[in-house]
Amino acid sequence: MIKLIIGTFTTLFLLCTACIIFYWRDTGFDPSAIDLISYFFLLPLVLCALILSPYFIYKGIQFRKEQKIEAQKKAEEQAEQKELEAIEQAKPKPLEIQQISINVFSSAAWHSYGENEQIVEDIQQFKSPELDQNLLNGYGLPVLSYRIKDLDELTSDDEETDFNVTTMREKRIQALIQQQLEQHAESLYLIADHLKQSTLFYDSELAYQYRMHPAWVNPNYAQEVDSDSVAQSQAPVSRLNRLNIHVLLAEDLVHQWSDDYLNDIKNQLSESNGVIAEQIHIEAHFIGKSVAYTEWLRILEQISHQTSQVSLVISVDSEIDQECVDEKIWLQEQYIAAEYASSWCLANTQVNIQNLMPKKVLNVVTNETDFAQSFKRKQLKDLPQFNQEQPFLFMLDDATDMKVVKKLQNKFDETATETYHFLYTKQNLGDTQHLAKIFGFMLGMHLPEELTAMMYSTDQESTFAFIQAFSEEEQLEPETI
Repeated sequence: MIKLIIGTFTTLFLLCTACIIFYWRDTGFDPSAIDLISYFFLLPLVLCALILSPYFIYKGIQFRKEQKIEAQKKAEEQAEQKELEAIEQAKPKPLEIQQISINVFSSAAWHSYGENEQIVEDIQQFKSPELDQNLLNGYGLPVLSYRIKDLDELTSDDEETDFNVTTMREKRIQALIQQQLEQHAESLYLIADHLKQSTLFYDSELAYQYRMHPAWVNPNYAQEVDSDSVAQSQAPVSRLNRLNIHVLLAEDLVHQWSDDYLNDIKNQLSESNGVIAEQIHIEAHFIGKSVAYTEWLRILEQISHQTSQVSLVISVDSEIDQECVDEKIWLQEQYIAAEYASSWCLANTQVNIQNLMPKKVLNVVTNETDFAQSFKRKQLKDLPQFNQEQPFLFMLDDATDMKVVKKLQNKFDETATETYHFLYTKQNLGDTQHLAKIFGFMLGMHLPEELTAMMYSTDQESTFAFIQAFSEEEQLEPETI
């Protein structure tokens, strides 16, 4: 552009100079200094501006257009940048790997196969359900079921019960709960004794209530002995504030279950163990099939944060009831009813119960995307059980679902586990599946002592759990992730 202006101006300057010089020579004009400036500089400059003005206008328009286009591009780039930043911020950040550890003091399980270890053994033998002569389908024929036959004696119609029930299903569930409570009688007695001793040292208000009933403090307590001497004679113990009892029930029981039964359990435990009812908290959880595993992990996490409480979790369900079966058969003709119960007495690893040692330790690892690395980090790969054919990995999902099987293979492909290490529990509970995954998880406590039980469900793909034997040294130096 500069070359064009200079070239045009030079050409006009030469033309104007030649014309003016010849004109002035012919006319004999004597120019002044102003005339020289005006004709030799200003005139070529004005003519140059007039001639190039269309070009300048065109260039100005082009320049404005380019500015607008550039500004639009810049705005689009800024918008794209903001959008990318928003997408980047919206992306879920990798969560920190976490582990919760819980001590398990006692455990129990009951199924039509038997109790505890017998259940695991029969699952490995692929034992099938049996014809139930008391449950009939729409044609009056016996149906298959997983009935606990020993429970029939406890729920006979002639037997009197202290609890008001409306259906046989409720009656059998209550009998299952009572049976599970009996399995933890020793643990509950020791926990109650620790609660009483802890109260005398740490809670003056409740301690006063205990002193109002000296026999609760010591069955052989003499009435004439001063109550203050009881507290002085006791040795200090670690603090323990409460016993929590979580009763896990199927979601479809929420409208027919009576809370009076739970209050009766609370009073029963209070009287039989000599502990104040205020120190026992009992709660029912009505759990649906689709959220059972997630809700179970939530309860475990809650327990892991309670540093001065101990919990008893009872998971129980039964559909051995003709009314219940009649309702289910309308939707599924080959419905297989089942009943089962499992329970754990457990607490935070920092909770110490006098005269009660944990049997095993439950570890739940969450937000883990690479199981192979986690197994290596926790030295699980070094366990001799990986070189054996005995199953130890409890799979809580459906073994007939190919999508599930494929996910399991991908997850455990590099963890040294083989397919014969998998133990599927779902199919052994028929179609009574509300609490099936919780029951299968809790069966991990009943694997032989020399094996480390592992539990997994695709409901929580980045979570796995394992149960190891209790070690006092590991409790003193808990593992950090």
